[in-house]
Amino acid sequence: MPDDGRFPVERKWAWQLQLTAQAEAALMAGLRAYDEAGGRLTVHGEHGVLTLSGPPRAISLYVLAARFAALSHNALRDPAGAVAGLMKVLVEVGQPGVLHLSGPVGAEVLAAVREVTGELGSWYGDAALGYVSVVAPGDDENTLMIDLGKVADRHRAGDPMREVVQRLIDDGEVAWARPPVGEQRRLVLR
Repeated sequence: MPDDGRFPVERKWAWQLQLTAQAEAALMAGLRAYDEAGGRLTVHGEHGVLTLSGPPRAISLYVLAARFAALSHNALRDPAGAVAGLMKVLVEVGQPGVLHLSGPVGAEVLAAVREVTGELGSWYGDAALGYVSVVAPGDDENTLMIDLGKVADRHRAGDPMREVVQRLIDDGEVAWARPPVGEQRRLVLR
């Protein structure tokens, strides 16, 4: 499959570096096979997240890479089978590092969430998927993942957007690429 920008090529992100070069190549081969089999995923290397369009999910690459590495030589022998097995569990079971998304939202919701979270750091959003990720500040860079469907539902109730997003963060109804540390635990939108 030609590189269409949906899979990283340069080995520089922290989630990649938790794998050997051989294991990372195998993981990427497994992800490509999963995508070609109809998984329709996109790797957001800088954010340490992959998104899946059906069913809509945001999955931590740190979690996926750690679980892939734990499979050891079995994953290297059958990367496609290893990734398919891991994705089945990650897609079906709610767990830290996995965000089950509500689905598409309007562009205005995406724009409003960008306005209140964009100052935090590197930002990515997709209204069709109903997803936002933002690299949160801190000593140990991390990515906050937000389900825009939850935001839209709460905002329709009349709450201001900043308060809605802050409440989701405070209540733990978001996901992180890695467990939050330090100031990330108390992330406050300005």
